[in-house]
Formats: sequence, C-alpha cells, structure tokens
Amino acid sequence: MATKTSVIHEAAVDRAWELFCRLHDAPSCIHADQLVHWLGEDLRHVRAFDEALTLWALAGAALLGPVLEEAQHNDSDLQ
Repeated sequence: MATKTSVIHEAAVDRAWELFCRLHDAPSCIHADQLVHWLGEDLRHVRAFDEALTLWALAGAALLGPVLEEAQHNDSDLQ
C-alpha cells in the first residue's frame, strides 16, 4: 500500500522527469527557468530531480553496456 508521502514523492519524480525531458528535448531559457523555479520551491524537488537524473543515467548505461561488450568482443574501437 502506498503512503501519502510515497505518492507525493512519486509525483515529484514524475514532474522532475517531465521538466528534464522538456529541457533536454527542446532547450530554451523558458524551460530552464521552469526547472530552476520548480527546484527552488522545495528541497524535496531537488531530491526528486536527482532521482530522475540517476534513472536516466542508469538507463543509458544499461543501453550502452551491450554495445560496449560487443565492441570488446569484436576487438573494435568505438570512436
């Protein structure tokens, strides 16, 4: 059963992800300002943003892992 705190935290991580993706996919001063403003509203937003970025980095590493292994197996250089 989800607690009220965990539901609020999940909503914050979802919002962090939304703001990050918006800025990543369409960089602009407006999108950056929206993210900075949201982060400044609550310290928990900073924690949620950190979690969203961690998940993004881990997903990227998981996707890149097989590519690197294949390159090592084929003894090729990634450039």
